[in-house]
Amino acid sequence: MGLEDLPCLRYVQNKIGGSIKMRSGAKAYRYRLHNKQGMISLIQCINGYIRHTSRLQQLHRVCQQLSISVIYPKVLDKESSWFAGFFDADGTITISMKNNYPQLSIRAVNKHLQDVQCFKEVLGGNIYFDSAQNGYYQWSVQSREDILNIIKYFKTNTIRSHKAHRLFLIQDYFVLRELKAFKPLSIHHKAWRDFMNKWNKLKI
Repeated sequence: MGLEDLPCLRYVQNKIGGSIKMRSGAKAYRYRLHNKQGMISLIQCINGYIRHTSRLQQLHRVCQQLSISVIYPKVLDKESSWFAGFFDADGTITISMKNNYPQLSIRAVNKHLQDVQCFKEVLGGNIYFDSAQNGYYQWSVQSREDILNIIKYFKTNTIRSHKAHRLFLIQDYFVLRELKAFKPLSIHHKAWRDFMNKWNKLKI
């Protein structure tokens, strides 16, 4: 994970052990777990919660080596923390300008449709196919109602990555957008600039 997510890796390390080292030639840290007892503890934590297509295959291979039966995941609902974990790995929160108007988007992407389809079924939003990078599927919410519902979800299902920093700023975004503070001639424009500085600042 990137430098800004070292606390997330520390959280995992404090739970089940393992080591964390900076990757050579990259601005990132790598977490490793080697010992058998640690692997068994890890499987006990995640067994029954893995549904990502490629990760489920990997879980099967590890469980075969450890003689552990794979538990298949339950049907997802709005109380499932799985969405938060997936979002830590493959989610983004962005603000872009369209026709001189700010647009906030919350997204999650994956190569496999079935790995983002559940986001739409449970949390709303839409799914789009992007042909870039050999193609991938993108779940996205952009309406204020959908975004506020996502915030409500994350209040009870914590994300551990640096992306939480932007979640906490979304309410400020809506207030400033209502004031049209993004307009250069607005009396509130300095507040918008200060907000964007906070938005783009990574907490390392």
